[in-house]
Amino acid sequence: MPPESEDRLLAQALEDAARYARTRTRSRRWHWITELSSLFTGAATVVAAGIGAPPAVTATVAGATVFIGGFRQVFNYTERYVLAAEAWTRLRLAIQRYQLVPEEDRDDEVRQHLLDEVEATANDELQAWAAHRRGLRSGTEPSRVR
Repeated sequence: MPPESEDRLLAQALEDAARYARTRTRSRRWHWITELSSLFTGAATVVAAGIGAPPAVTATVAGATVFIGGFRQVFNYTERYVLAAEAWTRLRLAIQRYQLVPEEDRDDEVRQHLLDEVEATANDELQAWAAHRRGLRSGTEPSRVR
């Protein structure tokens, strides 16, 4: 077996896990940004109306609230965050199991198990994303793919 520094399968698995981690982190940030923005603009709309702010101000804040709501629905960072976190966790565990096997004992069976997990993770993540997108088009919330 190739040394760990030349193990292309491990390198690919680590690269995939890093990509899922970046996606998870970015999506989690956008999730919180959109959620907090929605709460803030919703509350600001009520306050603006309550204090008798000019109608243009109240309408602008209400429009921002509606825009943020639409943004949340279109980009759905919550779902993206969950999918990426699941994929990252699954790959991280597979990589750890693989790395626990001493390099000299990493036979074809051990390598195949990691390859199967890398491919299954990518396939499951893609199917869940596609099912979610199809559900958005049809107007129904899809069930989770597993």
